[in-house]
Amino acid sequence: MTKLTITEVENAFQPAKEVDSATRFAGRKDAISDAYYGLIAAGSHIAIVGNRGIGKTSLSRQVINMATGDNSLLKKLQLRHDRELDFLSIYFACGQAIRNTTDLLERLLTSTGCLGDWVYDIPKASTIVRGYSPKFSVSVFGAEAALGGEKRTETTTERAVTVHTIETVFTNAVAAIIEQNIATDGILIVVDEFDQIEDPSGFASFLKALSTNVPKVKFCLVGVAQDIQQLMQEHQSSDRLFAGSIISLPSMSMDELKEIIAIAEEAVNSQIKFSPEAAERLAGLAQGHPYMVHLVGKHVFRHAFQAKKESIERQDIDDTMRLMAERGADPVLEARYKKAVASSEQREIVLKVIAQVQAADGEIFTTKAYDIASKQGVVYASQYVGHLASVEYGGEIRKLRDRYYRFHDSLFVAYVLARPRLIQRRG
Repeated sequence: MTKLTITEVENAFQPAKEVDSATRFAGRKDAISDAYYGLIAAGSHIAIVGNRGIGKTSLSRQVINMATGDNSLLKKLQLRHDRELDFLSIYFACGQAIRNTTDLLERLLTSTGCLGDWVYDIPKASTIVRGYSPKFSVSVFGAEAALGGEKRTETTTERAVTVHTIETVFTNAVAAIIEQNIATDGILIVVDEFDQIEDPSGFASFLKALSTNVPKVKFCLVGVAQDIQQLMQEHQSSDRLFAGSIISLPSMSMDELKEIIAIAEEAVNSQIKFSPEAAERLAGLAQGHPYMVHLVGKHVFRHAFQAKKESIERQDIDDTMRLMAERGADPVLEARYKKAVASSEQREIVLKVIAQVQAADGEIFTTKAYDIASKQGVVYASQYVGHLASVEYGGEIRKLRDRYYRFHDSLFVAYVLARPRLIQRRG
């Protein structure tokens, strides 16, 4: 047996990177099936929605793999499929700079790795883009494209195209790319973190027109949301545009989370393994979030390797969680936790209690939480619930109706439940 390297150990779990290979991808059989049918359904777009840390980006990477002819995951999951698909696939992750639909479409047309290279190489597409705005075309074609004026009509051997909106430019440009028969099935554009767009209004209408005018262009929108209406912030036409292809990712099952652990063990040739109790503990701490399995698992493996341990036990998981909290292994979640708790032992108790009593549908019945908190010595628990809903303490929960609340982020709930107490009980 070859000697285990620290690089192999460090990359067995990958919390900072989406899973982009079929061999490392765990579970999600129904979601993969829905995504495949979304790819082969004419005129339909795909939406992947769910909570943070639930595996949306990893799923979108598998969608791209299937779209570009890699059927290995379909075979692994024993899902029926036909020929290898042939899409020109584009991936783009939104950021704070993408404020609206116009920003998004412009960035998709100009960014390297998106459509910019194709626009540059295809004369008809470049003509269409040059006619939109000199400032816009500079980002694609260089400074020589800036000819003055804001929008113009360019005369070539092709019929001149008068452009009034970026939607028209985008539609005509992708139609010109499609005409080149670069990919048999058309163009797939995956837009990740779509929820980061401040104002996505008008995008549903754009997609509806695009489906009619250039049906071989398919979008896959990915974002933190409960449904497609929340993601797009539009009700009209949203359901129909994504009919049959809205993938709402639920929490992963315990078996799926344990599969992640088994895949990590294989990555180190089983030279470090979790005991059944340790695997159960880690999967339980994750509360259905693969990110938490990857994050905690990574640190557990690292400590085991440093200690030259071949077997990980339940206590190792708890010890690792304590060290992770002390060192801020996830600085964002840790900062949110500390802001919510501040310096109050009683507020921390209430935070953990309301996470514990959260129902399967995410609702928190405060009467039940108050009773448990009272038994742990908290006086006026309702006051601390009010704190946790306020901006001053991070606003981690919101009121639904009388006596019912909900956390904004289920990944934060998992962290609250897994993290050891920050403030030790006095006395």
